[in-house]
Amino acid sequence: MEQLSLMARMRGLSQGRRRASRFGLSLAFAALTASGAASAATRYVFATFGGDDASKEKLSLYTSKNGLDFTLLANTGYAGPTGVLRDPSIMKHTDGQYYVAYTLKSWTTTSAAFAIASSPDLKTWTFRTEVPAQVTGVKDTWAPEWFKDTDGSIHLIVSIDTSTTQFKSYLFTASDDTLGKWEAPKPLGIGPNYIDTFVVKIGAQYHAFTKNETTKFIEHATADALTGPWTFVGKDDWAGFGSGKEGPALFQLDNGQWRLLMDCYGNCGFLQATSTDLSKWSSTSMMPGLSGVVRHGTVLREDDAAAGSGGTSGVGGASHGGSAGAGASSSGVSGGGASNAGGGNASSGGSGGSGGALSAGGAGSSFAGASAQTAAAGASPITSGAGGSTARAGSSGSTESSNAATASDACSCSLPKARRSASGTIALLLAAFAVFTRRRASRQSPHR
Repeated sequence: MEQLSLMARMRGLSQGRRRASRFGLSLAFAALTASGAASAATRYVFATFGGDDASKEKLSLYTSKNGLDFTLLANTGYAGPTGVLRDPSIMKHTDGQYYVAYTLKSWTTTSAAFAIASSPDLKTWTFRTEVPAQVTGVKDTWAPEWFKDTDGSIHLIVSIDTSTTQFKSYLFTASDDTLGKWEAPKPLGIGPNYIDTFVVKIGAQYHAFTKNETTKFIEHATADALTGPWTFVGKDDWAGFGSGKEGPALFQLDNGQWRLLMDCYGNCGFLQATSTDLSKWSSTSMMPGLSGVVRHGTVLREDDAAAGSGGTSGVGGASHGGSAGAGASSSGVSGGGASNAGGGNASSGGSGGSGGALSAGGAGSSFAGASAQTAAAGASPITSGAGGSTARAGSSGSTESSNAATASDACSCSLPKARRSASGTIALLLAAFAVFTRRRASRQSPHR
């Protein structure tokens, strides 16, 4: 009888262990599934045009997984009612649509307005509105750039000159959610004689990258308010980019670094440089596959998992690439995303858009803390632009080499929070399962 009781207890123990094992494996599988969903890949969408020939002044879209190696998504053929599209700036709005603002005349033709078009999938585009410059004596209206501020307001920064004045940057502010109505423009406070002004926001400070039309250098200015006063902290060849550059466009990478794209005069190609703090920059190098093929454009950063046919990206909480709550539109060029203060985790919502305040992004991954290589102590939270992008107060301390070969998924940066959290969850589950099994075995083991 005692022997039968012992055998029964042994069978019960074996069955209990099998049930616990199945339970533990189920938990581990669920955690792994959650990890895969949480660590969805970032997609970068580049909106651009091909050149000065009439056949090339049309919208083209490229995509990338690492923000460096872009492949063609669509030569859309879209050029709007005027038959010309140049300098497109892209974002995604709260209505789920992608938007581009663009120059609607050739650079040799006067233009008293700029235009906006939208698309549900990045491939089929529809003209939405033409926005008049509203500047007396206007001659040229060029390079509108999306920017969404941290208060949710959506702006376009536009370069305008007249027959008697040099280029200045003007601020247009959307007066309704349809982006069809705009307030009268206000001087941004940069200029005269500066064009292609691109703004992002880090913490409470605005950063403008803009081209000096006399020297042809891209210069850097900062301000505590969007309309200034602006102080130039980088003049002439301050960053080593050299002269003959225009069309600056910023976006942020998964490792916290910023990438600046530049259109180069002559035969020097379409260039990039990287920085961790917007002050010190790597040497420039050609963007692989794009040099000699594309011109002035902007990059939208978004979460590929939520992309569907086109992806989501924001213009801030609902909007900007900037801020963008999933589907928001990125007012900046590429904003949106989480922002980490001092390496800490402070995620805030959607995916990003194009250039602008990155304050409400989300679908982008966020870095909680950072490795010894990447944590920059005391850095301020980044809240500006690159669609759904992640901002980290302590971004990577290493700068990419001139060939930018390491600015990809293979970077030696700290893992995104979602991946680390999932890995930690799995480890805890397995440890708990082991303890559970040992305790159960102890309780059910037969006494001899």
